[in-house]
Amino acid sequence: MKQLLMILDHFPPSFAPRMGYLAKYLKDMGWEAVALSMPHPTRDTGMEFLEGNIESIVVKPKSLKKSKLSTLSNELYGLTKARPLWSRNDETMYRRAKEICNTRRFDAILCSTASFHPLYCASRLAEELNIPLLADLRDIYEQDDNLQSNNALSSLLHKRQIAKRNKLLAKASAVTTVSSWHKDFLSQFNPNTTLIFNGFDESMFSFPQPHETDKFTITYTGSIRVHKNQTQSPEMLFEAIADLVEKGVIEKDNIALRFYSDEPSLAFVKQLVSKFNLLSVAELHEWTAAEQIPEILAQSNVLLLLLSEENTHGIVTTKLFEYMASNREILCIPNSGGEIENIINQANAGCCIDKYPELLNYLKFKYNEWQKKHFVETHTERNFVSAFSRERQAMQFVNILNNIIKTNNL
Repeated sequence: MKQLLMILDHFPPSFAPRMGYLAKYLKDMGWEAVALSMPHPTRDTGMEFLEGNIESIVVKPKSLKKSKLSTLSNELYGLTKARPLWSRNDETMYRRAKEICNTRRFDAILCSTASFHPLYCASRLAEELNIPLLADLRDIYEQDDNLQSNNALSSLLHKRQIAKRNKLLAKASAVTTVSSWHKDFLSQFNPNTTLIFNGFDESMFSFPQPHETDKFTITYTGSIRVHKNQTQSPEMLFEAIADLVEKGVIEKDNIALRFYSDEPSLAFVKQLVSKFNLLSVAELHEWTAAEQIPEILAQSNVLLLLLSEENTHGIVTTKLFEYMASNREILCIPNSGGEIENIINQANAGCCIDKYPELLNYLKFKYNEWQKKHFVETHTERNFVSAFSRERQAMQFVNILNNIIKTNNL
């Protein structure tokens, strides 16, 4: 069996499905692995079922205090070691990894991150051990202009991290990422960059056929980004439903708006449904276990996908693939005109809308269909959607790992 060292920012039970599912399939594909990651969040994430597939070690920094001073101290730690941008977290993870490497030989390192840490640590280890590094970037600073800091020191730190990240990517044997936009952007630093979309668990999402429901049910699962400069909001949908209710097109007793999300997101939704006098049709639920999501989606007629496309790039949420594999109509607002729309159109899985009159007509049509049949028909292309399974995603990772090992041994 080949041996893989995974240097990660998060790993289950943290919310880390991309690496969690890879770990699930590694052994069957000829790999053993050990994952090093930072501490898990205190609240449940629904990813607990992905624990135990490989050895996992949580690397705890000396201090977990959350303050601007402790964060700054952590990031400036490298200056005391003549290694700028080398954080205290990097040092802690590096020392733990070296202990493991003293007793175990690895064929490759895989680093997956949503920002910068722990890419520096992984790159240093790969160089010292003379083994290939696969860098997987799930998110990058440049994808979201809304996250730009007004703080001069934070802004400077991000710019320096970006410059260092680009140099580290150039040294990596291969790079993987999550969207075509990310692939095109990162290819300028490493031409051996491959797109591996996120996906769905084929053992959980099995394309159930539409069936009758008591109410015309629109469901949303996941958090909602509440930011002054972003557009990820169900407000246009609520306004359209309120308009159709007032005109008598939709009866309140026949519609349900179901949201499964975190507390800040639910508070935001509650404020909006109250604004449009739809509180009586809104069902607001806290996070639920990942294993329960397929049944929740199956009990729906329309699945709501909210985008935040203003000043953002290349964000292709995992939710998209799970929705498609649920074989329910997808309503995507606003219409981004980008990769998500292309995927939905190719899958024949739903509709992307950004104009209010178009949304009104869409809702009237789907509601009338539900009135007649008590379900909404779907025409999702199953063969197309199947290509986004988590097992196929794992195969893509393993193929890249095998190739960079072969190249490194030449």
